[in-house]
Amino acid sequence: MKHRIARSILFVGVLAIVLLAAAPAMASPARVAYLDPGTGSYMFQVVVGALLGVAVSVKLMWKRMWGRVTRRSERDPQPKDS
Repeated sequence: MKHRIARSILFVGVLAIVLLAAAPAMASPARVAYLDPGTGSYMFQVVVGALLGVAVSVKLMWKRMWGRVTRRSERDPQPKDS
């Protein structure tokens, strides 16, 4: 059973590589690329959004990890001022 799955995965991988390698040969040679003027601002927004998302994720992870490092044991009572 494992060999059949591994063989299937290998077959699909080889087929994908062959199709990707043959794609330029099958494409028409006369291709014209056009980028809309708004494409640059869209790409900028995507990059800024990704960077901000990573920053927020790191901030949340840092707070959790710092909280675990600095958390005091609940068994040790804190001294009370009396």
